[in-house]
Amino acid sequence: MGGRYRLVKEIGHGAFGEVWEAWDTNRSHSVALKLLVRGHTADAWVEASLLTQLKSPYILEVNNADVIVDVPFLDTALARDSLDRASSPRGMEPHLAVESIRRVLRGLSLCHSRGLVHRDVKPANIFVKANGDIVLGDFGAAKLMDDSGLVSCGGDPRVRAPEAISTGKQGAPADIYGAAVALYSVLTGRWPFDQQLQIDLNEAIVSGTRPPLRELAPHVSRSLAAVVDRALHVDPAARYATAAAFDSALGSLPVRTNRFTPLSEHAGHERCWSVEGKSSLYVCLVKDAGTRVEVTHKKSGRRVGRYGGDCAAPKVGPVLRKTFDELRNQ
Repeated sequence: MGGRYRLVKEIGHGAFGEVWEAWDTNRSHSVALKLLVRGHTADAWVEASLLTQLKSPYILEVNNADVIVDVPFLDTALARDSLDRASSPRGMEPHLAVESIRRVLRGLSLCHSRGLVHRDVKPANIFVKANGDIVLGDFGAAKLMDDSGLVSCGGDPRVRAPEAISTGKQGAPADIYGAAVALYSVLTGRWPFDQQLQIDLNEAIVSGTRPPLRELAPHVSRSLAAVVDRALHVDPAARYATAAAFDSALGSLPVRTNRFTPLSEHAGHERCWSVEGKSSLYVCLVKDAGTRVEVTHKKSGRRVGRYGGDCAAPKVGPVLRKTFDELRNQ
């Protein structure tokens, strides 16, 4: 392309166009080229100009923007992955999820201080760079606030804040809400609101009707779940006042020794987790003649009898949550 970029492979696509890994022959390194559909030249320049003014270790950097053969494009840093892929389908270890979203919140703090609302904070727009750093990217939906601190409603319908749906306007609190949706999603491996019909999705978001976080992710602590619940409040005034305040709340959570990582299920098991820290264990929900929560040592395979136990189907959630709370506090 243009005597400069050699396309290597397509790494993503959507309504906006395509994203390719490319080799920049001028600078001799790999980059991501976001090729926009024709007619989006103005969007390319807006996104590029916004991002070049937001130099930060928490925001995906833009190297170049241009048009080649009527195709507008952005040249950005090459990300290794995105959080939607990294957390699918079972969710991430909570400490990693929290640290990832804290970096996003620092990026949002800079955006908001410059009068910019991202409008599309979601796991697919949170990237893992080659060095492992987590950065916020894809500012294609971003807008500058008006004098009242608001912008028009926009972005992925699944991360729209309740006030954006009910009033058609949103501000910095909607980005805080979006970061909470992202945190819920990477902790559980699913969206808090995933109704297929737009009318049902909007109704669920405006009413705040969603599965409790610890129902889907019993390994998450009560204190972390409470922080996420506050940031997902339907009333923007009841959320954290700023992205920095949300970041601080996550940073103030108790430091835990044991880490719980969701795993692929073992044969005959419905759900499984790895426990690392003071202990090296497996926690498994076993379905055979009955249902039981089983905790075993990784090396020996021996049961740890003081945790878990047999349970009827309605008691599975409470027994799992109790087991993780006991392991967390051991």
